[in-house]
Amino acid sequence: MSVRLDRLDLSKHVIILTGATDGIGKDMARILAGFNPKRLVLPAPQFLLTLLLLDTIKKSVSAELPGKIALTSSEANQFGEIDFDNLNLEKGNYWNPIKAYGNTKLMNVIVAKELGRLVQDDNITTYSLHPGVIQTNIGHLNYTISNVLFNIFVSILRLKISSEQGAMNTLYPIFPLEIKETGKYYNLGIEHEPNKIAYDQEIAKKLWDEKKNFIETLNFKQYR
Repeated sequence: MSVRLDRLDLSKHVIILTGATDGIGKDMARILAGFNPKRLVLPAPQFLLTLLLLDTIKKSVSAELPGKIALTSSEANQFGEIDFDNLNLEKGNYWNPIKAYGNTKLMNVIVAKELGRLVQDDNITTYSLHPGVIQTNIGHLNYTISNVLFNIFVSILRLKISSEQGAMNTLYPIFPLEIKETGKYYNLGIEHEPNKIAYDQEIAKKLWDEKKNFIETLNFKQYR
């Protein structure tokens, strides 16, 4: 089902979209890892970018000018798990790129929900979303077997959508003038139920604290 967006006046919104696959997210990931991927505990770039911008958005919003924060995720969150003793998937044979992807996307959904709870009195609502399997060249340098097999799979099933449709799916949760319920997850622009783990408030708080503690151990003044 395609989602369409009419021309809208964005002057009544303060919007932040964050992702960590390319552009600023990619650079921030390299900074966090110290150019060593094994140091990158948790999907931290998206979280860090949101934290760096949070004070600014709080100062910018009001009841008349509400803020909306959307964190990109994936339907892969449905098979994600949270193991606080092995968040970086380094124990035993647990490392698996597909499992790692699902886990990090679940973390993004959980963070969006917890952030929504934390800023619920600040005229800010938060969302997480799966934009779809978008037909771009973002993975053109990734020639791993898993990536090749994935591309074959989605091509056979014709799951890929255009970059334009992917952009609309990404923007849909935050564009309507009415304020949607905070913390919701959207799949292809439609409200959808995420992994049931995302509703566990104890896990959400602990994951938020783990991420924040990791960020606080690093010094980012030189990157601001």
